[in-house]
Amino acid sequence: MKNYKLLIALTATLASTTLFSCAKTDTDALQSAQACLNNAAPSAAEACVSGISSNSSAFASSLRCSAIFISQGYNTPSSFLNAIDAINSPETCSGGTCSSTVNALVSFNFTTNLAATQAFNECSASGVKFYTQLSSLFKIGTEAKILSGFANPTAQQIADAIGTISDTTMGQIVTTTYSSVCTDLTSASDATKKYCAELKAAIEAPTSTTAGIGACLKAKLANPAAVCT
Repeated sequence: MKNYKLLIALTATLASTTLFSCAKTDTDALQSAQACLNNAAPSAAEACVSGISSNSSAFASSLRCSAIFISQGYNTPSSFLNAIDAINSPETCSGGTCSSTVNALVSFNFTTNLAATQAFNECSASGVKFYTQLSSLFKIGTEAKILSGFANPTAQQIADAIGTISDTTMGQIVTTTYSSVCTDLTSASDATKKYCAELKAAIEAPTSTTAGIGACLKAKLANPAAVCT
């Protein structure tokens, strides 16, 4: 299955508006990068976008975002859709209290924090809501998996590890994702609405500093009934 069915197809609407605003050489480079990614193997994906590394347009960011996911082996729709839908399923923590968002975080992780951070930065700059939502979940999931110390952590182990993520790091993820994804939920999926409700609760925490927002989301992921202070 061609990789564009995963992420590249979602950039098509951006292409029609963005490419016209670029110089011809930039347009050629963007088109070349997209064509390369359409059929790229994971090992070749990042090389596809090396020629647009200095291009700061939203479309270039969307291609670099795509390249990171493909390079990490996430190149089929099923890699994401089943896990995102799991947000709507009952939670699977052994303690029976964690948020169902943790279900998705079990599956959403990269091999390194560097890759997760790069994906979050590029995807957030793409202007595509789905990219930002997905990359934020991967950023949290990757941090939690690494901190858990397990190669294949359970939902409970991920939930426990979330408690050790830096409050400031988590707060930055919340504020960026909420402003990009959650301001208009008219056509959003149920999973996105549920995730945004958690982010909204953190944004509205009594302690409105970045660290306070992050601490609130961590508490809500551990137990949706938690009251942030």
